[in-house]
Amino acid sequence: MSTDVVVHSTQELQDKKTKRSFPLSGGKLVLAFLVLLSIGGIAVTNIARDYGLYYWLSMVPLFALGSLFEGWSNARKEGIPAIRILGIQLSHWLASAVAVSLVYYLEASGRISRETAGLMALSTLALATFLSGVYFSWRFCVLGVILGFTVVAAAFVEEYFWIVIPPILLIGAVVLLWKRRRP
Repeated sequence: MSTDVVVHSTQELQDKKTKRSFPLSGGKLVLAFLVLLSIGGIAVTNIARDYGLYYWLSMVPLFALGSLFEGWSNARKEGIPAIRILGIQLSHWLASAVAVSLVYYLEASGRISRETAGLMALSTLALATFLSGVYFSWRFCVLGVILGFTVVAAAFVEEYFWIVIPPILLIGAVVLLWKRRRP
């Protein structure tokens, strides 16, 4: 009987060592990847404005896949049918893609500038991501809020944006690593 307890404790220690080896896993890794892609989207929108539409339209399916991954994982834990999650997610993200397309229709018709279109597309993606988090995974709520703050930062601190964001990301990464390494 005591041998089982020791083996179990050894296995738990092995699991903890494995978890410490990489600070981001599963949903956290998806979240970090999507944040980096979003920051890249702001750069694309600012530097190569003609590609902004294509970038943000391509982000919608990537965010959809990330959200589907999270939603599916949570649904399996709760016993919700996968087809239900798939239908809800597809309709949600298809509507988001249409909304981003409408933003760029406004830009193409001359109603709004390219800079404004990029910020509106990111705002649309931020809202869609936040709402996805409301329905499927709280991590996407956090991501939606981060994207929203990114829009505000890009709008108000445009000339300083690329000076301010890298240190903030670095500090965030250091904090994550520090928290993971603490016993």
